[in-house]
Amino acid sequence: MALEAKTKTFAEIYESQGHYAEALNIYIDLLKENPLDEESADNVKRLQSLVKEANDGKKRAAETQIYALETFLQKAYAYREKNA
Repeated sequence: MALEAKTKTFAEIYESQGHYAEALNIYIDLLKENPLDEESADNVKRLQSLVKEANDGKKRAAETQIYALETFLQKAYAYREKNA
């Protein structure tokens, strides 16, 4: 996205759609342009937390899926050995 198209409005839209990382990147770029912008600084801090929470949630979901698949495979192998 071109720098001139990176606005707080776009960041707000991204955030409202759950695209926290994209919104965060826009606020970081805006903060680079105007380091004294307290609103952007606050938004960066808030969005960093949201991105971390989202990533933690994805990690937990992946771990749950891995556990379910491992359990299924153990049962499948046990069944195969029992009926071999």
